[in-house]
Amino acid sequence: MKRILAFIALSCLGFTGYAQQIPLYSNYYFTPYVYNPAMSGSQGVTSLTLLHRRQWSDVQGAPETSAFGINGSLNEQKVGWSLYGFSDVTDIVKRMGFYGNYAYKLRLADNTTLSLGLGAGYIRNDIDIASVRAKDGIEPVLSITNGERGLFDVNTGLSLQISDFTLGFAVPQLIGGSIEYTTDYSTPVNYSLIRHYVANAMYDFKFAGDKMVLSPNVMVRVAENVPFQIDAGLLFSLREYGYVGAMFRSDYAVTANIGLNLTEEITFGYAYDFSLNEFGPSLGTSHEFMLAYRFGSNKRNERLENEIKRLKQDQRRMRDQTEEIVDEKLEEFKDQYRREIEKEIEAAAAKVKVTVPPASANNPGGGNTGGGQTGGQTGGQPQGGNQQNDFNNQGGQTGGQPGAGNQTGEYNPANQAGNVVPGSRGYYVVAGVFSNQQNAEKLVRRLSGQGINARYFQDLNNFYYYVYLLKFDTYQEADRAKASNMNGRYTDELWIKIVE
Repeated sequence: MKRILAFIALSCLGFTGYAQQIPLYSNYYFTPYVYNPAMSGSQGVTSLTLLHRRQWSDVQGAPETSAFGINGSLNEQKVGWSLYGFSDVTDIVKRMGFYGNYAYKLRLADNTTLSLGLGAGYIRNDIDIASVRAKDGIEPVLSITNGERGLFDVNTGLSLQISDFTLGFAVPQLIGGSIEYTTDYSTPVNYSLIRHYVANAMYDFKFAGDKMVLSPNVMVRVAENVPFQIDAGLLFSLREYGYVGAMFRSDYAVTANIGLNLTEEITFGYAYDFSLNEFGPSLGTSHEFMLAYRFGSNKRNERLENEIKRLKQDQRRMRDQTEEIVDEKLEEFKDQYRREIEKEIEAAAAKVKVTVPPASANNPGGGNTGGGQTGGQTGGQPQGGNQQNDFNNQGGQTGGQPGAGNQTGEYNPANQAGNVVPGSRGYYVVAGVFSNQQNAEKLVRRLSGQGINARYFQDLNNFYYYVYLLKFDTYQEADRAKASNMNGRYTDELWIKIVE
């Protein structure tokens, strides 16, 4: 059996390898940077992981792999790093490798991060020539004088994380170099690294505030002249206790995973593989052990994560409050500016439209703009220029209609906002001008809460919304109401809007 395995192993040293060369693991959930350097530092905490895998327990000289990895992050998780080394022994062939990975993370949005990764390392491939037993004395492998050779290697990859969804793509053994042992025969003896392509996708369904996580995942591995392999798995994690999982590998095996958190920092994991292909009963089972140490307890990490979330929420809330304050101040400034412009326009219009006749025998009020004069002009009842403007009898002044509200000091109901057709011709006593309809509605509600009847209309000439309290047929009446602040009932600024 050993000679058969030796032949199989050495046959892979031809022109091109016909098997996937990157080490196979069943616990790669916890060491994703082994396949994709962009995943370095993705866990947000520095951790050290040890792995040992014994494959095909019933076969002498079957593959046996040991590995270690350490990874973490820097600069507020903007940079990820990892170191990874492995030893893979198959009968008389031994491969060893050591890599250093670097990942740079670009935050595209609050919940979207793109990570770009690059790894560089050295792979050494050794053949134990002393253990080769061949009947044919001219076996090409026997001409190898030194079975220890190595070469430089490069890995690259990227990873996109959108909230709880992760999508990755990597190219291990990017350069694809070759180790040449001898060329003394027609069939050269060499070991060629072939380029691999690895894609993976995973989504975390979180329950009970991240204390329970269900993670379905898929990984596809492809290499030149090698059938692609698909892993489909499911992992259920309990943050405080451990995890259980299962995985199916196409054309190979099914895997069961289980892990236990021995302490807040230490996790022990075990994976059991059973081959499904036709050689499964003869090959036996595969076993993989994992020991992970986190530099920082889960509870501490959870507290830090919660604190970061709280700080982000506070930051968003402060940003929203600041934007709201700035918007309100900007609206106030715009409203004040519009008021000044309206005043200038309306003052100019008043000078053109309003003419006050000089005093005469038939007009004893003269140039007085009080209620007596207006009444004499519009209602046919001159009352003298010295009568005070209290608007208690507006009916006689605006067309002979009976006055209303004489006992309450209110204006004629016909002049009040609730009885006026919004936007009709006349002179409006205005309390606010807005470009946003919601702001106009807000002011109407606030005034209504103060017992002041108010409505609004939109001027289709400038598309602004005017909140008005009263409307009159003459400028003089509107001006008296404005000057008196509605007989002292309104304490803020007022001005007049003319609608023709």
